Amino acid sequence: MSSQSLTVEAIFEDGIFRPVTPVRLTEHQRVRITVNLVRGPREWPADTAEIYRELAEEDRRLAAGMFGDVRATWPAARDEKS
Repeated sequence: MSSQSLTVEAIFEDGIFRPVTPVRLTEHQRVRITVNLVRGPREWPADTAEIYRELAEEDRRLAAGMFGDVRATWPAARDEKS
């Protein structure tokens, strides 16, 4: 018995595997199916928005703390004549 390998993405619904794209098989072709589950996108944690707010606040706090040093070392603005 010879065999060929074919990978087909399918959706399982109503007890039947339905290919996502057309498959070139003859009618009543016998096949052996190995199922590898495809993970869907993971859900965001419920507190994602709060985490981003905390990070933004920390960034603002760090920037405010550094502002004096940055301002002191920043090159003076030069007058440009047009």
